[in-house]
Amino acid sequence: MIKDIISSAAGGRPLVLVSVVSSKGSTPRSAGAMMTVDESGLLAGTIGGGALEGRCLEEAVSFLKRLGSGGKKARPSGFLRSFSLNNSQAGDLGMICGGSTDVLFTPVLPEDRGAFREALSCMEAGEASFLLLPLDGSAPAFQRQPGDGSQSLRKPCLCTADSRSCLSIPLTASSRVFLLGGGHVSLELSLLLDRLEFPYFVIDDREEFASRERFQKAAKTAVIPLEPALLSEALAKTLAPRETDAFCIMTRGHSGDEAALRFALSTKASYIGLMGSRKKREAIFSRLDQDCFPDVRSRVITPIGLDIRAQTPAEIAISVAAQLIAWRAGLS
Repeated sequence: MIKDIISSAAGGRPLVLVSVVSSKGSTPRSAGAMMTVDESGLLAGTIGGGALEGRCLEEAVSFLKRLGSGGKKARPSGFLRSFSLNNSQAGDLGMICGGSTDVLFTPVLPEDRGAFREALSCMEAGEASFLLLPLDGSAPAFQRQPGDGSQSLRKPCLCTADSRSCLSIPLTASSRVFLLGGGHVSLELSLLLDRLEFPYFVIDDREEFASRERFQKAAKTAVIPLEPALLSEALAKTLAPRETDAFCIMTRGHSGDEAALRFALSTKASYIGLMGSRKKREAIFSRLDQDCFPDVRSRVITPIGLDIRAQTPAEIAISVAAQLIAWRAGLS
């Protein structure tokens, strides 16, 4: 979404950032859900879909049209809308039960793109930060997250900054996925990763299985011999794996899997998944135990993916993608 904001701002087009500030009862999304809207309608994101989102879209587009016809003047202020619904009203908005939602409409102007560029830079570098959206609808701001890693800073919350009440939205480092092996399952998984906004990298020792033509949406593809030392040398500087990253190991054979696993275990990556049978797992784990990898059994998920009795490459890819979603959300 931040890239969409930067692109629109670079084109000189104003946007409205629509954010859920708070919610109670049965509502589509919780605090921190966002979408961006331009004069043509929804640009990116969602606050839950349905009629409530539709009403917010109408308000945002109407605001932008008034802004465009008002001529040059002082910076426009956004606004806060409260939707309090009983069961009957909730039904009119496509909701099952009653609830209340506060929604903030923040204008994002071309001159605001600097803050979003800085935010994107931090995210790509693996640095945590957060977006501050003043509840009075004034200009959004960006701030680096303090180093204490406070749990309260990891979820959207209300705070005070420069004597103004703000919605603080954490901008966590992007969770990148390293696909070690570019076979059938990796290809199917790559299609899902793109839709799920996981930047991914594909590494194989065969050029045709790590080509840009095969993985068109990959952040990077690389042909590297599947040996721990060579992988480390090739990736350490340019793509140094972080704690927020994931490894999906699915090479063409046991030796490649073991080499890739040895490399993955040498990094701080918090998700390491290995495709294959339990028999293969025990054979590889036994050798790694002997070579002083004491945490192999606690760090490696194998067989990779949720147990949904997946058989085909597409089914396995879905099971892995679901597991990655849970991992990113902190559920596993």
